Amino acid sequence: VVPDKSSGQNSVLTQRALKLHPKFSRKFHTDAKSSDKAIHQARLRHFCRICGNHFKSDGHNRRYPVHGPVDAKTQSLFRRKEKGVTSWPDLIARVFRVDVKADVDSIHPTEFCHNCWNIMHRKFSSAHSRVYFPRSVTVEWQPHTPSCDICFTARRGLKRKRHQPSGQLSKKLKTVLNHSRRDHRKRTQARVASKEAMKKISNCSKIHLSTKLLAVDFPAHFVKSISCQICEHILADPVETSCKHLFCRLCILRCLKVMGSYCPSCRYPCFPTDLESPVKSFLSILNSLMVKCPAQECSEEVSLEKYNHHVSSHKESKETLVHINKGGRPRQHLLSLTR
Repeated sequence: VVPDKSSGQNSVLTQRALKLHPKFSRKFHTDAKSSDKAIHQARLRHFCRICGNHFKSDGHNRRYPVHGPVDAKTQSLFRRKEKGVTSWPDLIARVFRVDVKADVDSIHPTEFCHNCWNIMHRKFSSAHSRVYFPRSVTVEWQPHTPSCDICFTARRGLKRKRHQPSGQLSKKLKTVLNHSRRDHRKRTQARVASKEAMKKISNCSKIHLSTKLLAVDFPAHFVKSISCQICEHILADPVETSCKHLFCRLCILRCLKVMGSYCPSCRYPCFPTDLESPVKSFLSILNSLMVKCPAQECSEEVSLEKYNHHVSSHKESKETLVHINKGGRPRQHLLSLTR
């Protein structure tokens, strides 16, 4: 039997082509590994170092470097507060208890998001409003592995769900929507009921002026800024809380006594000793507002500062008139003298 030389040669050639030199295989493996690390490092740039959120969730794609000096806005804030922090690593360690000084670029992101920046500002500014932090703990970053969460999620991608027509919504989704609407309605009703209860507690409709007496038709936001947030009247003897909300002194003291030691607007802890007088520039604007005299026979417009004096002059004139002309029926014995 004569062997088929052509087939034998082809098999030998095929075996030689499949066999790779160890030097080249080692180099190929190293190049693949380094490219994976480079891709992983590039993907890390899209995440916040502190909270781990994607920068796309901000909408404006605002980001700040983890290392280096603080920005101009933060620096001016610390200058006003007389704080000694001047670099981002020190500030992050102070607010979030995270040490970023020993970060490695191949493991940790090099920037943080605007939400975390906002949290740091709120920590040192006088505004005590709540800021949403997306996680209860800070993120722990791990080196790149074949089963890396960041690369696996990016490689797999996120499938978009198709929006179903409103007529074909699933029963579960309809139930969720109904529950959310019901909860929203309940919260709105509770808020309205709480506001009405506070108005009853303050009971100041006879002593405080309504915003309808303003002589000028001001914008709604301005009217809200000069009115008490409890009774919604023009501020009378205004006081400011530590959370920067304005109330009539009488209204806030009555509410603190009945409802508890917290701000009626934002429920931030508040005590009578925390109440302060607003800045002088605000008081001068408030006192210069022109209001209409509520008396029927008077159509004058006076400043809020002179309002009490103007009303008291009306009372004095009425008392004088009553004293001069007492009126009433004549006495019977005097009538008998004229007959």
